Amino acid sequence: MSRRLIIAVALVALLAGCGSATEPATTPAPVLAAPSPTDGGAAEALRDRYAATGSLAGLAEDPEYASERLDSDGVACGRPLPLLDRRLVVSTRVFGTPEGTPAGEFVEIAQETVVYPDEPTAADAVRQVFGVLEACERDEEDGQVTTGHTAGDLPAGLGVPGRVVSATMTVSDGTRFPHRYGCLHHGRVTQCVAVWTRSAADTGTWFERAVTATATGLRTSKD
Repeated sequence: MSRRLIIAVALVALLAGCGSATEPATTPAPVLAAPSPTDGGAAEALRDRYAATGSLAGLAEDPEYASERLDSDGVACGRPLPLLDRRLVVSTRVFGTPEGTPAGEFVEIAQETVVYPDEPTAADAVRQVFGVLEACERDEEDGQVTTGHTAGDLPAGLGVPGRVVSATMTVSDGTRFPHRYGCLHHGRVTQCVAVWTRSAADTGTWFERAVTATATGLRTSKD
């Protein structure tokens, strides 16, 4: 598992590489898989964008990480959070541009769905995670460093509560990946979206798309 995917899974494991699909840039990207009932809509929005444009930026889902059951609490900034025993369901989905995509077009999105026993537990999980992240100055693992954790504002009009933090990951060769991570909760369900690109502006654009689609799915879900 690539470092960025490890981070995505670990971060959402708290509630919750260029790691990317393996299709070469010279072949068509596969159509995104149909969304599951609890994926929050991000998969559907990205799939529809690819179907309409044929663009590699529509992203392909990497099935290796679909519906991955998390078996640890994860660690952020050296601090584990004991939330595992309160989770009922955890599902992971990862989308990315194919290997060989020009650096400026690189994007990777990870989405986690976590179902808790009740709404207060879901809200508390979000509070705990972002309390740790917003206080974090530096997170380092395997020579890759994430710094600059800064609380931000979610896009207006989402209709569900949540929190977001931005940071920058620097890999061992000095390449920087601006990162944004946000979690929304509605009833018992918490959904988190993590986005990496090669520029802060692109990260912001893709994060807004993904979190907006996620909020739409949460508002219309039955859980």
